[in-house]
Amino acid sequence: MSRRHRQLTPPWLPWLLVTLTAAGSALGTEPSLPRQKGGLGDGAMPSSHQASPPPKVEILAAERPDEWRLIIEAPGRWPAGALIITPLLRQFAVGRVSLQQGMGEDGPSTRWLIPLHGQPAPLPPLRLANWSIPLPPFPAREANTAPPPPRVMQRASLAHEGPLYPGQPFVYALHITLPDPVRQPGLEEPAHPDFTIRRLGEDEWRPGARAGEPGVLIRRWLFQARRAGDFTLTAPRLQASYLLGDRPQPLAGRAGPLSLHVDEAPVPLVARRLTLSQQFTSRQATLGEPIIRTLRLRLEDGDGSQVSLPEVHVAGLRVQGDGSQRRERFLANGRLLYEQEWRQALRATQPGDYLLPEIRLPWLNTRNGRIEQLILPGQRVSFAPDPASPSASAAPSGPRVPLLIWALLPLLLVPCRPRLGRWLAFYRLQQALRRGDAEGSRHALLHWRRRRWPGPLSPAILWPGETPVSAPMAAALDTLQAACFGTLTHFDGAPLALALCAYETRGIAGLLRRVAWLDGTYRHKDHHKETQ
Repeated sequence: MSRRHRQLTPPWLPWLLVTLTAAGSALGTEPSLPRQKGGLGDGAMPSSHQASPPPKVEILAAERPDEWRLIIEAPGRWPAGALIITPLLRQFAVGRVSLQQGMGEDGPSTRWLIPLHGQPAPLPPLRLANWSIPLPPFPAREANTAPPPPRVMQRASLAHEGPLYPGQPFVYALHITLPDPVRQPGLEEPAHPDFTIRRLGEDEWRPGARAGEPGVLIRRWLFQARRAGDFTLTAPRLQASYLLGDRPQPLAGRAGPLSLHVDEAPVPLVARRLTLSQQFTSRQATLGEPIIRTLRLRLEDGDGSQVSLPEVHVAGLRVQGDGSQRRERFLANGRLLYEQEWRQALRATQPGDYLLPEIRLPWLNTRNGRIEQLILPGQRVSFAPDPASPSASAAPSGPRVPLLIWALLPLLLVPCRPRLGRWLAFYRLQQALRRGDAEGSRHALLHWRRRRWPGPLSPAILWPGETPVSAPMAAALDTLQAACFGTLTHFDGAPLALALCAYETRGIAGLLRRVAWLDGTYRHKDHHKETQ
């Protein structure tokens, strides 16, 4: 082009061409774009979608009266600028356009979400490549719509870091935003067949920063998985009400579910910290007297039901369990502490030294992820011969068996055969009381009590505080209980032996008590005479 020709071209000519092009697009006369070989241009239709169904169009009403949502879904994958929305810009304030591409039953698809703000009016169709997309009429809004219910927000969260194993506790918290119009909120308890769930503390209420603003209710639970696997925790349902005019209206909802993965533990016992200790009343005792052994276990962040202590098998030594006590509490530092005590009575059949074997417990340390061995070293206990009766081991006492036979011989002649086992248990109880053996007396008392009052009914003789008994009986049982649990160093069974006769067959009880106490010490005999 010559210099003269460039000077004759007016400077406003390019702007006129741009204006004419925009007007042609508004009237539906957008010029077709050339196809690009080997690719898809911004306005080009893929060749595989020439025979595809037309795009789907939907207009939804938003919360405010002048807000709308325009949704257009077309088959195939399209770039963001393929849809020409110029007609919308002339009447609406168009928000940020969202583009979503997915895979449906008929193949890939592209979805546009276009926020609109303004008054609804008929619009010309939009252009998508060779498609002309007509817009449906805007949906009509109800004239007298009820005000929306108060907005209650719920959010569930898990307080745990690192891998999770069965039995390891974690905190499940629920945060609920409650506006002032909400009345009488009620929250269900979560339930899952594969978890142990317990409430954790009291509810926490955080009021709003200013008056009238909604507050936040926080409720926590302690979860412990029973097995490994993938789980979905469903939040508990909230039920409340709000006033609409003068009538209460129901309000319900729940937080979104949470997915959880529990790993398989290499050993059943999982804990953050584990300790085991033992304590003896004495390492030496006389033959016939027990040595009390107490085992104490402390387990942090684990399941105490997985703890199983091995049984003690030592030749010549009897280990009798005397119950256990357990407790579980949640500490201020966010740890679950489990404590358990086992009480054992060690008795020897022959004098000598006995070695208790060591106790080994394999467990998974969740702090370092390693399998460790908890080792409680073995301990040696010794039993000396009874100095009060040095000839007891040589031969049994002579008068005891003949006197017992003469006492039981008349009883065999009467039709009271079912009571013989009970009377024999009572006789052995009197013997244990005569020896001053607190542990043996306690076990003999429990054995005789089961025979004396069989069946599901509560027996008449129980420990003090469970069933009212006479004052002498209560005092005697208190003395026995104090001797068994280590608060009393000396035990005298004569008062309890005399008080128990009132709960057995009259005459028979007195005869058995006299026979059992014939070879007792002089101190016991004197006390026995004083109580007559």
